Amino acid sequence: MIKSRQWLSEPAFALAFTLLYAVLLAWFMQFHELWFDETEPWLLALYSDSYADLLYNKRFEGHPNLWYSVLYGVTAFTSNLTALQVTQGFFAVGFVYVFLRYAPFPRTFRLLFCFGYYGLFEYGTISRLYAIELLTLFIICAFYPKRFSHWYGYILLLALHAQTNLFGFFISGILGVLLLMEATGFWRQQTSGQPVSVTHKIVGALVWAIGCGYSFYSMFRPGEGSGGSFITFFEPYYFFQAATRIWQAFAPVPQFMIGFWNSSLLPTSWEIPLSMAVVVFIVVALYRHKQLLFPLLLLFATLYLFFALKFEGSARHHAHYFFFTLAFFWLYRHHQNHQTDSPSTGISTKWTDYFLIFCGCLQLAGGAYALAIDKNHPFFGGKQVVEFLKGLPPDRFIAISEIVTGSNVVAYYGKPIYDITSGIYRSYYTLNPHEVNDPSPNVQFDWARILAHQKGKTVILISRWELNHLWYPYPIKFVASFKGIHINPFSFFIYEIPAFALPPGHLVAGPTAQLPIAPLSRKTSALQP
Repeated sequence: MIKSRQWLSEPAFALAFTLLYAVLLAWFMQFHELWFDETEPWLLALYSDSYADLLYNKRFEGHPNLWYSVLYGVTAFTSNLTALQVTQGFFAVGFVYVFLRYAPFPRTFRLLFCFGYYGLFEYGTISRLYAIELLTLFIICAFYPKRFSHWYGYILLLALHAQTNLFGFFISGILGVLLLMEATGFWRQQTSGQPVSVTHKIVGALVWAIGCGYSFYSMFRPGEGSGGSFITFFEPYYFFQAATRIWQAFAPVPQFMIGFWNSSLLPTSWEIPLSMAVVVFIVVALYRHKQLLFPLLLLFATLYLFFALKFEGSARHHAHYFFFTLAFFWLYRHHQNHQTDSPSTGISTKWTDYFLIFCGCLQLAGGAYALAIDKNHPFFGGKQVVEFLKGLPPDRFIAISEIVTGSNVVAYYGKPIYDITSGIYRSYYTLNPHEVNDPSPNVQFDWARILAHQKGKTVILISRWELNHLWYPYPIKFVASFKGIHINPFSFFIYEIPAFALPPGHLVAGPTAQLPIAPLSRKTSALQP
């Protein structure tokens, strides 16, 4: 390992830079505008009447329950959206402290990672379910030397980690299999530790299997896999793109533009051979310890097939090539320090340190650019839309035509908004693939016009798409647009539909024919219209 000058003890080093990280994270978070993938779990937790209701409402989310459960507990005490970022910050600061304190890597790399693209931006500033995943993963790695002496503690950590997301499920499954193979002697245990009894092995295996099984069950969406839909696509394009993701995971340097998010600076023709070079380096680094190399390569193969056949993914998903490697390098350091049969030359460790520091420098550069853009440009347009709405006369009736992106508007607005496509007030969205209701532009205006007639008020229609109002046979006023200025390239267009009498014999039909009121929630009844 590359020696770092020990001007601070490890506990003091970790605490000092964790505090610095917390200050920087809080400062950057005040500029970040949440997008709908961040606010959706918050809305699901806020507008669910009970915990059972929450589990039902999130059935199409494709994620385990842990993050949603945490937010459900938070929303029992507050409906302030800032609490979402505070919760995210708590877990982000947690994984940074554990990594700085216990990771067996040079201090230089530990700092580069924590203050780089993943540590401070993608898994820090953005409030998603990945900070809690990194926290549990790093705790597992730190706890790894005690996996046999604290058998059930380690098993429970694996089961908990499986509840974070799909990638947590992947590595929990692999580490669980590795643990059982070590405990049963299939792979010779190279570290000292008290033997595990047969009873403990069986019970531990059951606890781990139940944890992973429940994680899979909670991720499996209704209708998943039916009708041949388990594989989403089978095209050469996705196989080539999936082959670039390894390099992008280790070196997340985006294109230098406002909409940089999930972009990559290098062309595909460069990234495929660079990805192959990364894999070759990992094989060379771990070839002395095949019981770690084979599981890691299996994880790589799983990610590749997942991104090539099922889900193309984004930077936050592809990053797991890097995190899985980091975790197995961490475990490898432990085995190197406890080898008893043949001393290590240290060459792999030295070059691994250089490699990690190189990746850390690229991550720091990518993170600095991402944070600078996020500070100076809106990440998403929902907050700006709400600021505009609050400046309108209070007698306007607010409606929305697409609740997926519009749910972010709901989060900042502080109460449900009427959805003309479903005919009810909505907060969170439901990604039910069996419910497709994308009305044409004229139909949106028709429904909004009927709604204005029924309510006797001018309707403000928020649309995700730009509608050609000039061709509509009745007067529609284009009010505002929010496009082209956001990091996340979604747009909002706002139209004003005045209340006027419908033509004689006009058939009132569609979702706006009736205006049902959403049932009151135990936590949000005061927010309901």
